[in-house]
Amino acid sequence: MSSNGTLRLVVIDSDGAARAYVKQWANGKGVRVVGESEDTTAGLRLTRSLQPDLVLLELPFQATAAMEFVKRIRSEFPGIGIVISAHDASPQLILSCIRAGAQEFVSRPIDGPELAKAIEHVRQLSGVTFSGKKRGRVLSVLSSKGGIGATSFAANLGLALAQRTDSKIVLVDMSFPFGDLGIMLDAVSRYSLADALVEGTVEESKLRSVLVAGVPGVHLINVAVSPEVAEEVTRQHMAELIGILSTMFDYVVVDIGRQLDDRTVEVLELSDEIMLISSLELPTIRNTVCFTSILAKLEIERGKIHIVLNRFHKKSRLSLDNVESMVGRKVFWSIPNDYEPMSVGIDRGVPAVQHAPRSKVAKSFLDLADRIHALPETHSDRVEAVAQS
Repeated sequence: MSSNGTLRLVVIDSDGAARAYVKQWANGKGVRVVGESEDTTAGLRLTRSLQPDLVLLELPFQATAAMEFVKRIRSEFPGIGIVISAHDASPQLILSCIRAGAQEFVSRPIDGPELAKAIEHVRQLSGVTFSGKKRGRVLSVLSSKGGIGATSFAANLGLALAQRTDSKIVLVDMSFPFGDLGIMLDAVSRYSLADALVEGTVEESKLRSVLVAGVPGVHLINVAVSPEVAEEVTRQHMAELIGILSTMFDYVVVDIGRQLDDRTVEVLELSDEIMLISSLELPTIRNTVCFTSILAKLEIERGKIHIVLNRFHKKSRLSLDNVESMVGRKVFWSIPNDYEPMSVGIDRGVPAVQHAPRSKVAKSFLDLADRIHALPETHSDRVEAVAQS
């Protein structure tokens, strides 16, 4: 289960209309479809990589492959809930599904209320939390305007989290097509997510081989190293990547950049927290307002979106109150405008948190790491407050 309480579901169904119906039904029901497949072969790869809370599996008339799939998932991942859907609802078939390892059965065509009851029953059987494996938290860094330091923010935040929380961190450079996150950590690699694909699916062993070790406790992966490679990356690849990384690391920090497409929206939806980077400049603040509006239309949960002011200085013509009034929400954090340690850090490929730990900006990042680490597991009752930097 994701830290915001949403159940992660993989749908394996040969009927595209049925998959589309389930995705539409899941919206707003506390269930998120993180992967879908037409057959059990691809579905098994997806389930292994994403390790969801639930699998909804179509049982065809020739049910041998599906039954074998159920047995393998039950053997490899005993914490994953399995719901079967089939036209034939005979007692013998239901009993066979249960013996194979499924917990629930729904008839076809799939009906939303019936599916909801089945999922709730599986939830109760599993004691609310399906998989026993704790998943890492996913933090996305989204820039409201180019050139405001979002990438250096992501690098310093990752290092601060590693130092302050003694956690394993992975930084994901998703700033298509030419990201600079590796330069910030002096850890440039010619490999990317594309090198971890096997038959179009992210394979964990391959993924581990393309991770770059940066400073202690921090790893890095590029999503794409060229425009051509970037075109090959799909929404499903990103879902698989985030799913696997969240089982390997305590924090997954994604530098999204400022582009919004189906791939980046997928990551935003899978994120536990979104740091929307802004600054005390009117054009940037206007962009921030625009981004918050777009995210609302995309139905990205409001409670996980945090406004962060980078390069904050109190003598600016715009005040914190001005920003909050224009954006319509509280500022979550402000990073002080401490030019020299940040500039030197960028030139050296060593984040300010590491090379200038006593600077104002490093202290602010370390304190921000404490605040993020202390955030509750759910967003429902979260109250945003202005942080003192």
